[in-house]
Amino acid sequence: MSQAEQKNLREALGGEFHIAVEFSESNPYFRKANDREGNVELWTELPITQDVIDAVMSTDGIKSYDAETKSFVSTALDVFPGNVPMKAEFNNLVYARTVAGTENSSFFRSGIAKLIEGNHITGNESNAAVISKDLADANGLGLGSFISLQGDRAVDVKVIGIYEILKPDSPLANIVTYEKAENQIFTDIHTLQDLFGDKPAGFDSVTFTVYDPAQLDNILSEVNGLSSVDWRAFTVTTNNQTYLEAAAPLQKLQVLMSSIIWVIALVSAVILSLILTMWGRSRIHETGVFLSLGIGKTRIIGQYLAEVLMIAVIAFGCSYFTSSAVAGRIAEGLLQQGTPANEEQSDNGIAIVVKEGYGDDIAVSIKDDSGLSDMPSGQDTAPEARDSVDGTEADTEHISVTIGFCTMIRLYLIGIIVIILSVGISSLSVMCLKPREILSKMS
Repeated sequence: MSQAEQKNLREALGGEFHIAVEFSESNPYFRKANDREGNVELWTELPITQDVIDAVMSTDGIKSYDAETKSFVSTALDVFPGNVPMKAEFNNLVYARTVAGTENSSFFRSGIAKLIEGNHITGNESNAAVISKDLADANGLGLGSFISLQGDRAVDVKVIGIYEILKPDSPLANIVTYEKAENQIFTDIHTLQDLFGDKPAGFDSVTFTVYDPAQLDNILSEVNGLSSVDWRAFTVTTNNQTYLEAAAPLQKLQVLMSSIIWVIALVSAVILSLILTMWGRSRIHETGVFLSLGIGKTRIIGQYLAEVLMIAVIAFGCSYFTSSAVAGRIAEGLLQQGTPANEEQSDNGIAIVVKEGYGDDIAVSIKDDSGLSDMPSGQDTAPEARDSVDGTEADTEHISVTIGFCTMIRLYLIGIIVIILSVGISSLSVMCLKPREILSKMS
């Protein structure tokens, strides 16, 4: 497999790194407040802003990003209840999922949902929302309808898009109301600012996708060196698990193919030398006649070489049509050996702990998701949410391996070198003799 093909395969496998707000005392911008009811509110004076995202995106090798903040808001909508009992004040709470854009959101990219009406949020809107078809139907809403959301302030948002849930929550999963897929309301950053105007508006976590996961360490090194970002406020983690799982068989394939080429070249040189030696001895009389006529040894060897190369051209032509099929079978076999069977993997693979910083004085620990969560039963307060893609399995893509023109040229050059060495070695014993010695051997 050529370097270009390996690079294309790595890009297909993908790689990510995550930047999240550090909700701990090590963050100088971290803030915490308690109320009389025992609730704890956590927030940061320095969230991930668009300026931080733009600074990171200026690094070469980064393909796209997915930024999100989940905030508790109350609404007068008829929502779909979960199956986990909670305190009464939590029953009408839903997530306002502030995103940089819904099209790149893991909720949509992972295939959990698909936009069926209207437009995606792109980040240029103000007070816009994308809701589920189920929530819209249950409340008689459509494109252009307005929804009232209550945070620290009340904000009316306009429905600009409606999505359909392709992978609904498992009926056996324990899910609280605000985690139900049907209840998710996607909004823009301006809505977040209007809902919680007394706190800096920004994102709690951002997932950056890179073109080549093999360059992830180099990209992170450049990102961490950005002087415009105060890294005391954030944590950075990586996710290139898919690439790492495939890297071992890829390296094995590369080593194996290189070894096979050298072994074949060596064995071919030995076998071809033996065949040409016997072939040369059968033509010893012809060689002696040529030498006696004054034809130089170089011209005689050149003739023998030309005859062998004519046969080689035909062999090379036939090999061009069979090499890709053979290489493809070898690649598929090695990759299947190196990839664990029946292994489920979410779109993100690595969860980042992000603590809620907005809402009605509620502190909830959540993990950045590519899907909605299964919640433990028996909890009557806002529990820790764990995100998973319920019942989804990673799509299996077959590896298509082809031998490029440049690769074939290099292989042909190796073959020609082998032929030249073999002809030289096989002709050596005869060409060392003088014409009289050759003719005397014939007699």
